Amino acid sequence: MKTLKSNNSAGFTFIELLMVFVVIGALASIAIPQYASYSVKARAAHCLANRHNIEMAEIAYFLDHDSSSLKIDDLYKCPCGGEYVWLISDPNDPDYPKIGCSIHFWPSEDEKDKDEVKKEKKVKKKKKVKKKKKVKKKK
Repeated sequence: MKTLKSNNSAGFTFIELLMVFVVIGALASIAIPQYASYSVKARAAHCLANRHNIEMAEIAYFLDHDSSSLKIDDLYKCPCGGEYVWLISDPNDPDYPKIGCSIHFWPSEDEKDKDEVKKEKKVKKKKKVKKKKKVKKKK
C-alpha cells in the first residue's frame, strides 16, 4: 500500500498573518492613549505626594524649632518640571503650611471635598440665622 503525502505546510497563510497584525493594531490603538493618560495622572499623583511630604517636613521642623524653615529639599522635584512655591507660609494661618506647584496647582480631591463641606456649613448657618431673625421679628 502506498501512503499519500499531503502537501500541507506547517506555516501560516498571508491572510492569517495579516489578520493578526490588524488585531494587534486595533488593540494598540486603544491601549496607547489610555497609557498616555495614566502616565499623566501618575505624574500628577507623584507631584501631590511630593507636596504632601514637603508640608509634613515643614510641620515637623516647626514643631521641633518653633520657627518655620520654608526650605524645599532637593529630593522633591516635580516630575513634569514644575516649581514648588509656598502658598501659605504664615505659621499663624490655620492652613499652614501649604505648597503649590506651577503645573499641578489644583487642589486634591480631599481638599475639594473639604471646601464643599465648608461651603455647605456656611449655607446652613446663614439659613439658621435667617430663621432666627424671622422668629425674633414675629415676636
